[in-house]
This record gives sequence, C-alpha cells and structure tokens, in this order.
Amino acid sequence: MTSYYRCGQFNGAILVKKGPDVLYAKAFGLADRQWNVKNTLDSKFLIGSVSKSYTALMVLILAGEGLIDLNATLNTYIPQYDGPGKDRVTIHQMLTHTSGIPDHGAIPDLSKKRVRWIYDSDQYLELVKETSLKFEPGTGFQYSGIAYNLLAIMCEKVTHKGFAELLKQRIFAPLRMDDTTLNNNLALDPKRAFGYEYYLLEGYKLPAYISMDHCKGSGGILSTVEDMAKFNHECFTAQTLTSKALYQKMFTPHVKDWQYYGYGWWIDTIAPDGKKKTLISHGGSTDGYKAYSTRIVEDQTDIIILENDYFRTDVGVKWCYDITDDIIDILAGRDVPEAKRSIAKAVGLTIGQAGIERAMAQLSLLKKKDDYRIGAPDYYTLASELDNKHHLKQESIRIWEAGLADFPDDFRLNYYCAETLRGVDDAKALALYKNCVRLYSSDEKNKRFAEEYEKAVSALKEPTTSALSGR
Repeated sequence: MTSYYRCGQFNGAILVKKGPDVLYAKAFGLADRQWNVKNTLDSKFLIGSVSKSYTALMVLILAGEGLIDLNATLNTYIPQYDGPGKDRVTIHQMLTHTSGIPDHGAIPDLSKKRVRWIYDSDQYLELVKETSLKFEPGTGFQYSGIAYNLLAIMCEKVTHKGFAELLKQRIFAPLRMDDTTLNNNLALDPKRAFGYEYYLLEGYKLPAYISMDHCKGSGGILSTVEDMAKFNHECFTAQTLTSKALYQKMFTPHVKDWQYYGYGWWIDTIAPDGKKKTLISHGGSTDGYKAYSTRIVEDQTDIIILENDYFRTDVGVKWCYDITDDIIDILAGRDVPEAKRSIAKAVGLTIGQAGIERAMAQLSLLKKKDDYRIGAPDYYTLASELDNKHHLKQESIRIWEAGLADFPDDFRLNYYCAETLRGVDDAKALALYKNCVRLYSSDEKNKRFAEEYEKAVSALKEPTTSALSGR
C-alpha cells in the first residue's frame, strides 16, 4: 500500500480485518490538498454505492417489523408515486435491480444542471416521473440508483421519519458507528476528507458540486473504514438488527449479471488458495471518491478501501477492486508484482501542461528509470484517450508510434495506430494493417482480436483510398 501511494495510485484509508483481529489499517495521502491536511483512519469519505447495502438492511429491518412486504408493489407504500412501474414493481425487484426502473442517467438534464439542485423526497418523486421502465419488471437486470432512492423514500413514508434520522437510530447508533452519517452538503465536519478528481491532461481538480438529495438511498453515506468494518461484522456475523432469515435474503444470489446480486451486495466465488470461497462485495463512486467493501465469507475477512481521489482517466490507474485482488493474493501467500510509477500518466500530464515535444523527451528519460514502467497496454490507453477523449490526434499518433517502437509485435498497437493514421498517412496505415494480418496468423494469443483482424483484412481490400488500393 505504501508503494501504491508513492506511485500516485492510492490516496485514502484501508482496513484489513480477519474476525476480531485487525491485520492492517493505515491512511495515506491528503484529506485536504489545498492545506496539506493528511488523511487518518478516522477520516470520513463518501462511500458511494456501498450505501446500497445500508439501504437494503434498513428495508429488511422494517420488513422484519411488518412495515414492509418485500413482495408488495412500490405504490403500496408511496401512493402518490407516479413514476415508472408505479403499480407493478415489487420491493424485492427494486432490491435486486430487476424492477426495470432506470439508473440516474435516465433523468433528463441531470448531469448538466439538475444534479446541483436540492430536492425533498416528494420533489424527487416528481423528477423521476420523467423516466420510463427499461423492461417489464422481473424480466431483466438494470442497476438502478433511482430504485434505491425510492426504497429510502419508502422507508421514510412507512416510519414518518427522515432517512438520515432513520439510519442513525436503527443502524448507526446500535452499531456504535459514531463517525457515519447520511451526508448533508451544508454540514461542516472537521473529519471529512475532501474529494478530488484526477484528469489526464490537468492533474488534480475539485469535483463539480452534487446535491446528495439525488442519492439518498443509493450513494449518500459518509463513513470511515473502521465504522464500515462494524457494519460488515453486523451483516455477516452478529446479525442482531433483524432476523437471520432476512439476513439470508440479503446474501442469496437472486439474479445473475456480471456477478450474482443479492440485496445490496454482489456475490461471487474465488479460489485464491485452491479452495472455493464466497466473496461478497460492493463498490461505490461519486465525484471525488471511490470505495470498495469486501467480505471473504469462509475466512471472516474484510477488506475495506476508501479513496478521495477519483480518476477521470484510465491511464496509470490502480482501481480499488484491483488493490483488493492483490490483497487477497497476499493473504493467500502469493507474490504481488512490485508497484511502479506510471510513465504514461506522467507523459499525459506533461502533454497537457507543456506540449508533446516536452512529453516525448520526458518519455525517453523516464524509460531509463527503474521505478517507472510502461507497457504496450499503457501506450494503448494513453494514445486512445488522447485521440478519442481529448481530440489530440497528432499527439495520439506520436504515442502510438512510440509504443510500436518499443512493442512492434503488439497486435492492438498495430491495429489502432493504423485506424488513427487512416486519412492522415494511408501508406503507413496499409503497412500496419499488413502487420496485423501477419501477427494474427503467427500468434495464437491474438485470436482474441478476431473482430479487429477482419476489419484489417477488409481495410486492405478497400479501393477507396489511393494508398490502400496500392496506387
């Protein structure tokens, strides 16, 4: 973790716990970059969609008290709701993302302006009316923050209490999660770590303002790694807040997407030491923050990661679930590759601040340093973002060509450099497409690029460009 921090790939707090024993707990980097205030283990971070686990538990607590029937429809508890699936989606379907209710992005103009506006619960119900079902309830899977916000509002309606108060009284206080709250944008909190975003060409910036009214039940909780460990202990071990039968529903694999989903948790299996084990986890992100909470069930091991640096680039990033995978390997006795600084990340920032010529000189220098690294995937990611995201085609071509100089037999570098060069230098594009055909036939690993190979073959047959037609 120290090496990841030194390499600019981690800023936040982490806790690894096995049963009652803390194996590792440490904070890294800055909670406030403007005043150089350090993160600590009791720094508070927004946990994003990990909040869904808390909302699911709140629903189950109320179900255990007879206030909510998991098989009832939403309008049973919110009669005025007139949004998608109003009298058809069940609470169970909302908890498992099988309701057909869309995700946040379906709300018109949300990211442009509405995400900054304050809404009370009834106003949010009006906002959601502008969306529609993605599919008939119960017939598919659609990850839905809106559904979890509606579950929070439902909890408010049946208890006649605000969701923040409800969470505090029924979950946070009983579990002695003293540093956990439903976030209030206007509240001052001396323990809060400010969220930051990292951009390829600009480096760190403050995130845009978001009113947390939009993620009351889907992503609005502010917490610490130690408090989240208390929550995991309750869910997986103690199970005191509702019946064990309802906790079992939480961890039942109800539906399969890329993993199985229970109620507010993803469910998977792993075998890090050759023995099959259950991995239950949830990730979360909101502007400026990333979070990941994991339980290896059979080992009673928790891995909890909170970060206050959200990367708006894929260049040189170590995502928190990748860090979790490394920790799982370490716990199983496996070696993990030494972390190194990303040359691609450094070069991308220099392109943005000083231009491509300075960046190319830096690239040559950093390749000689042992604590930096760059591979074919790094060249690919950097060049792709420069062209597709930032519309810097000429800079992108320079990176493609530098990558090919270092890795001339990498199929992806050949193919996508050819794609970028079409209409710019068709003769070079032609030569690279021919390389693709050769590499596809000579290396079995390149068979995974069958679609790109077929396009390369087609490009060689096209008569539309003089160079590509052989003239």
